[in-house]
Amino acid sequence: MTELYPLSRLQHNFGRTLGTMANSRAVHNEVARRLTDRLADMKRPFPLVLDLGSGAGSFAPHMAEVGLTPDSLIHTDIIPALLTGRSGVGLSAEFPLPFANGTFDLIISNLMLHWVNNVPQALMHIGRALKPDGLFLASTLGNNSFTEFKTAFDAIGSRHAHVIPLTDVQSAGAALQKVGFAMPVVDRDVITVTYPDFTALYEDIKNTGSRNLHPNRARGLMTPRTLKAMETVYTDMFALPDGKLPVTLEVLYLHGWRPHSSQQKPLKPGTATVDLSEVLKSLPSRRLQEEDRNT
Repeated sequence: MTELYPLSRLQHNFGRTLGTMANSRAVHNEVARRLTDRLADMKRPFPLVLDLGSGAGSFAPHMAEVGLTPDSLIHTDIIPALLTGRSGVGLSAEFPLPFANGTFDLIISNLMLHWVNNVPQALMHIGRALKPDGLFLASTLGNNSFTEFKTAFDAIGSRHAHVIPLTDVQSAGAALQKVGFAMPVVDRDVITVTYPDFTALYEDIKNTGSRNLHPNRARGLMTPRTLKAMETVYTDMFALPDGKLPVTLEVLYLHGWRPHSSQQKPLKPGTATVDLSEVLKSLPSRRLQEEDRNT
């Protein structure tokens, strides 16, 4: 199978540019905060935590803010140099994780999965590294991201792919279920990032999720003429009243548990103990409900 994102190419691209992506870091931090809020809602400790793809930022300060203090938080990234000052190892979720099965209470990953070639395989590696009843919590970009960018390219007549393949809510949930996670849940946010001009937007967006590694991309560098046409169309179509340019990001949040006997199970068909017809009889009629709304 041809790799969409060769590891050496990702290491080269992100190792060279990640340190300069101010807006991208802000997005990573904001999504990390939202992921951590979801952890806080679960009201349980996670003593041993693995952070997959933590080069763009750390969960540690966000976890401390909501009172979560794991005994150990291990950082990982495909670029070891980005882990300077943190306890971590360089690795890729594409390959079996170098930890014993059933090691972690929580594996968390922020905006990393959309750079993985074989997501189901990575999810299997993650599931094996979790303890029974351990939690996997992750964010990834959804396919409704970069709508302005894609629309502007269509408007100038470009028919090549300009954004990496991204997933949707249904496909993300199906992937979790297929590899055996229990109680899989996927929800979404929409985040709008603004830029002062098209140059800043273009430099940042290509490093966030639109770095053109797509096999159907146009070959060769974008010409100054095409780039100028993009700037004109993008500005005409999407500029805000203050002149700033927006980029829409759809963020999907995935969570699933390694199966355990203590977890809730769905009832088998035919085993319900309450008759639905009796429940319906107890509800007010639709006519009465409509009258209530009109009073």
